[in-house]
Amino acid sequence: MEAELTSTDQMIQLLNSWYREILSQNLVESRRLKLEIDEKIENMEIDPTQTLFIYYSLLCFRYQLLIDDLWEARYALNHLNEGQKRETDNFLSYYFHFFKAIYATETGNYLEAKLHYQLAEKRLNQFTDDIEKAEFNYKVATFYYHIRQPLLAVRHALKAKEYFEDKPGYEVKLAGSENVIGLASTSLKQFREAEDHFLSALDILRSCTLKKEPFELKIRYNLGLLYAEQNYSEKALTHLSEAFEEKSTDYKTTYLIAREQVKLKNFELANEWITLGLKIARDAQNEEYIHHFSILSDFNHSATADQLEKTASDALTYFQSMQLWGYVQDYAEKLASEFYNISNDKKASKYFHIAYTAKQKLLKEAGS
Repeated sequence: MEAELTSTDQMIQLLNSWYREILSQNLVESRRLKLEIDEKIENMEIDPTQTLFIYYSLLCFRYQLLIDDLWEARYALNHLNEGQKRETDNFLSYYFHFFKAIYATETGNYLEAKLHYQLAEKRLNQFTDDIEKAEFNYKVATFYYHIRQPLLAVRHALKAKEYFEDKPGYEVKLAGSENVIGLASTSLKQFREAEDHFLSALDILRSCTLKKEPFELKIRYNLGLLYAEQNYSEKALTHLSEAFEEKSTDYKTTYLIAREQVKLKNFELANEWITLGLKIARDAQNEEYIHHFSILSDFNHSATADQLEKTASDALTYFQSMQLWGYVQDYAEKLASEFYNISNDKKASKYFHIAYTAKQKLLKEAGS
């Protein structure tokens, strides 16, 4: 008996429903619809333009990002790059650039992310749907947090929150908006406000019925970050241990745990976490965190100022090339302090000047 042919209209409806569930971060329903679509797409009416197949491929890419499977996302992206050469539809072009921006942010390629966000934004006005605009602002807010522009992160997160606030089914995204505001507040050293936003995010998650454990883990991680930034290392480690997942992509939690162990002078334990983190970052080809772990390793082993300079100079070159001025400022200040402590005024002055220049660039970008 032949399988029933799926019409183009049926497939469009299914794909649109799948995207809605991805947007609302409903993991269970997203997975169910993916399985249904994977089965039906084999028996779909012939589409000579291949528009539906490109749309399907884009959503597969976006789904892999939702479930944090960056390896599968990379595989899907390779196919998208080939398909993109044939597509001219403005809606699909928007999704292509928007999803690539999300992926580039997740993998630390911030210049590429910025380019694709700009290209996506040019195509955003074609949508009359507030949810699409909310999603864009939410992801842009996350991007600005990562590149150390907390004021811009708050601005976009507040726009997203306004859209999501009264929309049933988008509780996870509303919690996510609170979460990003909490992260930005942490960067601004507004610790009490940050904690309020994180706890508000947890309350929102607990009020909905979706499978929410992955999102709660992220907020636990952020609470750990909040306490780590205040040097409450023991309290930070409690939350970070709850948030840690033994998987190949969890280099961020690994780094924070390692950093707090260094602060507590648990050098052997810190070394174990640094070794694990370096492996994860290298396997994920995440150059940003390879540098973070390498510098942390030098501090853990009480490296001399000259040894630290050798490791950090490569990091500074990378962060400057990525225009990550916040990290340039941080690491240049650390080097300046190390050289000042050994009365090497020439090098101390050099790195204080690099830190000052990076700070000015941060201020200029925040005001632009």
